[in-house]
Amino acid sequence: MSFTRFISLITYRALWFSKLSMLQDTYEGMIPAKTKRQMHQDNQKVKAVFDTPEFHRQIDSWPDKNEEDSRELLVVNCWFLEETDSARMWREYGGSNGAEGVAIKSTIGRLSRFALVPRDEHVSHLGLVSYVDHDSHEMGAYEAHQGHERAFVKDRKRFEHEQEVRIVTLNLKTTSCVSMEGRAYTEEEVAGRNMNNGESPGLYIGVYLQGLLTEVVVSMAAQAWFEKLVRRVVELNQVPIRVSRSKIAV
Repeated sequence: MSFTRFISLITYRALWFSKLSMLQDTYEGMIPAKTKRQMHQDNQKVKAVFDTPEFHRQIDSWPDKNEEDSRELLVVNCWFLEETDSARMWREYGGSNGAEGVAIKSTIGRLSRFALVPRDEHVSHLGLVSYVDHDSHEMGAYEAHQGHERAFVKDRKRFEHEQEVRIVTLNLKTTSCVSMEGRAYTEEEVAGRNMNNGESPGLYIGVYLQGLLTEVVVSMAAQAWFEKLVRRVVELNQVPIRVSRSKIAV
């Protein structure tokens, strides 16, 4: 991650969850093309029940509306799943071609336990991303209608090297979320309509840092002063975690 993202994690003690619509992959949350064509065909049977043109237009828009809503309603936090770090990932996500990159290490078990997402299997999901060809990939009808299922499908050609595991949850504020001022929301601030977070590109969700992190790694391309700065930030924020330098050339 970039140094600014690392600073936000350490100071807010929260992970940033981005809306699907804000991510690089334009296919995020989208229905695969072949499946979408089948959905339109199936919807023609529904249209036959109604003779009102307005209803027909609404039915024709169902798949598009499903995609639009999911891309705004779902937020994700993404991790690289490998035993060792990657030169390509350092270059792509490390800032300044990897020279100002910081990686944080954890495990799936720790991520599941110490990221304070809602503990509801219908709301929060942790899993591996599948990499597919969106033109030919097929999903079952039920699966394709579920935004959280599509959130685990990405474009193979551009992103398969990322070997990603991610948390998917709803773009709704809870008392476990952290405001841009760095404080947890109160019950009143997330009650009723106040929980809606649609105008924001995402939200910070609190974590227990000491439990989540096993190590902080600085890019091999980083200068000595940068490594010292990262160590100082960790120390000042009282996070008892090892800081090391990557052995992977960028």
